[in-house]
Amino acid sequence: MRALVLACVLVGCSHDDETATTPACGPGETLREDGACMPVGSSCAPGEWLRDSECIPAGVEPDGCGPGFMHDGDRGCDPILPGEPCAPGSMAVPGEMRCREVAPCARGKWGDIPVEPTTVYVDAAFAGTSDGSQAQPWTTIQEGVDHAPPGAIVAVTDGTYLEDVNIESHVRLWGVCPARASVVGTSLAAIFVRSGASGTELHRLGITGQGLGVIVFGSEDVLIEEAHIHDNQSRGVNLQGDDGAVSVTLRRCLLENNREQGVFVSGSEVHLEATVVRDTTVNAQGVWGRGLGVQDDPSIGVRALATVQGSLLERNHATGIFVESSDATVEATVIRDTQPDAQGASGRGIGAQNNPASGALTSITLRQSVLQYNRQIGVHVSGAQATLERTVVRDTLADGLGIGRGINVQDDPMTGASFTMRSSLVERNLQLGLFIEGSDAVVESSALRDTAGSPTGGGRGIQVQGDMSVSASLALRTSVLERSLEAGLGVYGPTVVEVDGCLVRDTLAGNGLYGDGLAILALGGRPSATVLATRIERSERAAISNFGSGVAIGDSTFVCQAFDLAAESLNGPAEYQDLGAVLCGCPTATEPCKAQSHALAPPDPLAGLD
Repeated sequence: MRALVLACVLVGCSHDDETATTPACGPGETLREDGACMPVGSSCAPGEWLRDSECIPAGVEPDGCGPGFMHDGDRGCDPILPGEPCAPGSMAVPGEMRCREVAPCARGKWGDIPVEPTTVYVDAAFAGTSDGSQAQPWTTIQEGVDHAPPGAIVAVTDGTYLEDVNIESHVRLWGVCPARASVVGTSLAAIFVRSGASGTELHRLGITGQGLGVIVFGSEDVLIEEAHIHDNQSRGVNLQGDDGAVSVTLRRCLLENNREQGVFVSGSEVHLEATVVRDTTVNAQGVWGRGLGVQDDPSIGVRALATVQGSLLERNHATGIFVESSDATVEATVIRDTQPDAQGASGRGIGAQNNPASGALTSITLRQSVLQYNRQIGVHVSGAQATLERTVVRDTLADGLGIGRGINVQDDPMTGASFTMRSSLVERNLQLGLFIEGSDAVVESSALRDTAGSPTGGGRGIQVQGDMSVSASLALRTSVLERSLEAGLGVYGPTVVEVDGCLVRDTLAGNGLYGDGLAILALGGRPSATVLATRIERSERAAISNFGSGVAIGDSTFVCQAFDLAAESLNGPAEYQDLGAVLCGCPTATEPCKAQSHALAPPDPLAGLD
C-alpha cells in the first residue's frame, strides 16, 4: 500500500502522477470485466450483491415485491390497483384491479348478519312496541346497545340513524351493509367507545356526522371492520390512551373526506389492514389533513404504536403518515398523491420526527411499499430512526420552490437521525434522491436514479453532509447511482463515507455545472471517503472531484470521464491514498489513474428542510 499526498494541488499535479497500478490476479482469482480481481465463483459486478450464489442487481429483487404488487422488471415494484380513482363509497387496496363496495349488501332485511341466541335487533322504520327481537326491534342503535347482554350482537338493518351512540360495555355492532345502514352523529362523535368496552366490534356500518366518526377511550381489542367512515366534520377515527390502554384494528375499511386526520392515534395502538384512507381535508386553520397521525401522549408517558398492512393512503393533505415519538411499521402499502395544506406547504408521503419538547425517539420501518406523486418529500426523517426495505420512492412532485426530494434525513436540535435502506429504488425525484444531514445512514443494494434538477439546483443522487458541529456518516454498499445531475454522490463537511461495491454512472452537468461521480468538499470541516470495489463511468466532468478532503481508493475502475481524479485545494490540500488495483481509461480501464488539479468549481451544498 502506498499513500500519495497531493502537495502540488495548488499548481496542478503532473499528468505523470499515478495512484494505481495494473493488478495481477493471483491463484484462485479471476479478472472481473471492470478490471478488478475477485475470488472465482464469489464475485459480483459493482452495483450487484450476492444472494445464494446468485448476483442480484441493486434495487428490489425480482421476487421482492409485497403482496398486491408486481415487479416492473427494472429494479422496482408497481402496485396492482385500478387505473382510475375509485368513486366515493367504493375502494380498492393493493392487489385489486377493480373498485368495489366497502362490503356487499346481502339480500334480506338483516342480510348475512350472524344470528345468535342473544342477538338484539334494530330497525329505525319499526312502529310499535319494541323488545329487541326480529319481530319487534328497537328503533335506535343506542337502545339496542343498552339492552344487549355483554358480547352480544346488535343487528342494524336499513336506515339513517341520526344519533350519537355511546358504548360502555362489550358489544358487537353489525350493520346490514355500509350503503344501507348509516350512523349520523349530531355532536361530539357518531360512535363513542368508552372505558369498559374492550372487545367491542363495529361491522359494516356507514359512519358520518357533525363531529368525529369514531372515538375510542380506555378500551382494548376493538375491531372496526368493513366500515365506511366518511364526511365527518372532524377526525374519522380518534384513539386516545389518557383514560386507559387503547388498541384498535381497522380492517377492510374506507375512510374518506374526513377532516384534520383520517385516523389519529395518541398514546394508543392501531392496526390498519387492507384499508383505504383518502381525501382527508385540512382543519379550520387550513393545516394538517393527515391520513394517519401517530404520536405519544407525554401527559401519561405512553408511546403510540401503528402497523399498516396492505393499505392505500392517497390524496390526504400535509402528510400521508405522520409519526412523532412513537413506533410504526408500514408494509405492502401505497402512499401517494399527498397534497399541500391550505398554505401550500408540505405534502409529504411520510413524516417521522422526535417530539421537539421531550426529544423522545421515533422509529419507523417501511417494507415492500410504494410512495409516489407526493409533494416536496417522499420520506422525511427528522431526528428519528427509519428503515426502508424493498421500498420504492418515486416521482415526488415539486413544492413552491421546485423541491421534490425522494428521501430527506436530518438531525433535529436534540438528536441525530439514523437511516437504513436496503434493496430499494429511489427514482425520478427533484433536486435530491437522498439527503442526509448530521445523521448516520446505511444504504445497501439500492438503486437511485434519474434525479432531476430544480430551480434551486441539484439533481444529485445522494448528498451527505455534516450539520455545523454535528458529523454525518454514510455506508453505501452494492448500490447503483445513475443518471444524476451535478453529482452522483456529494459529500460535505465533517462526514465519513464508505463506498463499497457500487456502480456510479452517467452523471451529467446540471445547468452546465459540475457532473462528478463523487464530489467531496471540505466545507465546515474535513470529510473523508473510502472507495472500494467500485466502478464510476461516463461522468461528464470527473470520476472523483476532491476539494481539500481525504479519499482512499482500492480495487476500483473509472471509465470514460473528462478527468479521472480531480485534486483541488479547499481549506487545505486534497489527498488521495492508493490502496491498490485502481485503473482508469476509455473505453476500458487499463491505465493507472491520474490525480491532478483542473481548477474546477466546487458544487454548492444544499440545505435541509424544516
